[in-house]
Amino acid sequence: MARRLKLFDDELIAKRVYTKIENASKSSYNYKKKNYSTNKNENNPRGKEAVIKISGNSKNLDSFKRHIEYITRDYELPLYDDEGNIYEGKDEIKEYIELYNIDGAIPEYENTNKRERREVLNFIFSMKEHHTTPKDKLMEAVIKSVKEKYPDNPACFSFHGDTDNPHIHCDLKIQDINGKRIDVKIADLHKLRQDYAKNLRDLGIEAYATRRYEKYDKDKNINTVQDKNLTGAGEDKIKNHHYEVVEFGKAKYKFDETAKDSFYVKYKSTKGEIIDIWGEDLERVIKESDIKVGEYARFKITDKSPVEVKVKRFDKKTKKYSVHTKTALKNVWDCSILGRAEKDLKMASKTSDRKVKYTSETFVSDLDKKNAEFIRMKKEREAKQGLNVSTGKKPNRFGKPIKKDDRDR
Repeated sequence: MARRLKLFDDELIAKRVYTKIENASKSSYNYKKKNYSTNKNENNPRGKEAVIKISGNSKNLDSFKRHIEYITRDYELPLYDDEGNIYEGKDEIKEYIELYNIDGAIPEYENTNKRERREVLNFIFSMKEHHTTPKDKLMEAVIKSVKEKYPDNPACFSFHGDTDNPHIHCDLKIQDINGKRIDVKIADLHKLRQDYAKNLRDLGIEAYATRRYEKYDKDKNINTVQDKNLTGAGEDKIKNHHYEVVEFGKAKYKFDETAKDSFYVKYKSTKGEIIDIWGEDLERVIKESDIKVGEYARFKITDKSPVEVKVKRFDKKTKKYSVHTKTALKNVWDCSILGRAEKDLKMASKTSDRKVKYTSETFVSDLDKKNAEFIRMKKEREAKQGLNVSTGKKPNRFGKPIKKDDRDR
């Protein structure tokens, strides 16, 4: 008897986790993210955007110390203050923490009131196109931006370069040296981002701080507001939902080698992401519209076309094959090309022929035909020889098969 393997609970959990990770890695969402990271265009203006976000806050001194440990990787990385001084090692960083809270504005955890309030804001500064941004220039621009915006609020900084997107952490104290508290609003955050981009440009790094409805004018060094129906994609004004076509062609569906052949179109969104759409009918649209790479187009499913699909199945009871015909609905695509073939793409109102229908019919295979022919020929041969078809024996004079007892008589 074969020995049965025993799987423990931790092994089962590990197998489930591995299966979940493996399936997630093959998803279309994950492919899009990987595709975006490997096909990002460095000349895209949106790729040169300065990025600032508030990642969290500290409400007591213990929380602040833990965040300092995190951004310095347990005191392994140096810590910078708003004056440009550098603190290295555990002892120096701890001494700076005491200096940072010399006025006692950040309370200990035991001394906090029932209703806690934010004492330190955690910022993250980065650049989308970080490959062309050196660490020292990035740190210089960040410190200068925070110092200009909040000159009386202590701040400390740490650089993380061990991630896919190098960035700088900033801990800004909410209460300044005069005892006044700041309230960072959306407008303040955008102004800080503009100063950050300007300081990067002053250091020779191309950086912008544009919003979605703005376009940066390099010559005038200002942001200009565009029409709400337009998006800032290049120098030309591009209508909504018209995106730059970057690639198209035949491939396995979702680039999976086990899938069926299909047709894809890749386009670049306003955020610089490369997105792909799939459909066999897209090949017809590309050829008829003569779309070229670099043109701005909008693709949409405008109709559903009925298509008959036949599936052969075997019935174990009747031991016969039957053919099931399914009327499926195939997507019909259309496109609007900016500047030469613009259309108002709408779904067709005709819906009477979009119902899925099923029909079936008995299917006789070649093997069944051969078996039926063989049985027919056998019966004819036995009839000629005077044999009873059912028993295969010669009949007597009364037309009945000769029994053994009759022969004995």
